[in-house]
Amino acid sequence: MKIFDLHCDTAGECYNEGISLFSNDLHLSIERASQYDEYVQLFAVWIPDKLRGNDAVEYFNNVADNFYKETQLHKDYISLYGEDRKTPVKAILTVEGGSACGGTIEGLKKLYKKGVRVITLTWNAQNEIASGAFAEGGLSEFGKEFVRCAEELGIMLDVSHLNKQSFFEFAEFATKPFIASHSNADIVNNDYGRKRNLTKEQLDIIKSVNGLVGLNYYTEFIEDSEAQGVDALCRQIDYFCEQGYEDMVALGSDFDGCRINEALSGVEKLGEVYNELLRRGYCEALLQKIFWENADSFFKKLI
Repeated sequence: MKIFDLHCDTAGECYNEGISLFSNDLHLSIERASQYDEYVQLFAVWIPDKLRGNDAVEYFNNVADNFYKETQLHKDYISLYGEDRKTPVKAILTVEGGSACGGTIEGLKKLYKKGVRVITLTWNAQNEIASGAFAEGGLSEFGKEFVRCAEELGIMLDVSHLNKQSFFEFAEFATKPFIASHSNADIVNNDYGRKRNLTKEQLDIIKSVNGLVGLNYYTEFIEDSEAQGVDALCRQIDYFCEQGYEDMVALGSDFDGCRINEALSGVEKLGEVYNELLRRGYCEALLQKIFWENADSFFKKLI
């Protein structure tokens, strides 16, 4: 079984708690991910909204350096996606919150040199680039410069967490495909979730640019009184397929960044989830797309 996941916060949790990326009791560890035939994980360095400028840059560097130290310690098990080394786990370093660049284009270029290949533009608040789902405002003038430079460098931009104004302004300005690494369709009877979930109009735009959406497992974004756990995930998959989005949907668990229903809350459970979806009538070809093929084919063009 092959799995490709577009977002987790495990690298930051390991740094903050002083624990191993290889073996831990978090949602994700290298050891448990190694049980699969192939496993690719985008490891995000989440930048808290309280950090800006040099504080954000320093925090990013600390987490990234610790992440690279851990990958070197366990190099028989994990390597970077695109490297010509056979390991059960492949990694892509990403940033959740473009404030990691410190508000400068030079900082953005340093992120690229550090190995960052995907940047989620904001977290929940406003930063130098744009405004998050729980803030007012849109894409700033610096944000336009940031987008232009990131596209030139070959950094994939991620619209998860953008508010509606920032999303539409970004989509109008962007010239290359983009992703929503850990987002869901706005079909949940949950006012909090609607702040983050994507409308059909937004999903249509992502489809039009040949983008990608990773399904987030956070209970507040997929669950309501009508569906929880695997049922809630199924509801999202059903909607994406009904609307013709089956070629752009992937996994974006948000492991170690949120509360997740027990049925979904661990990398070791994904095999069980896959088999449960098969039992519910999903065909293997579709599940292979969602769990692996859509994301792998997308990122092979980038890296």
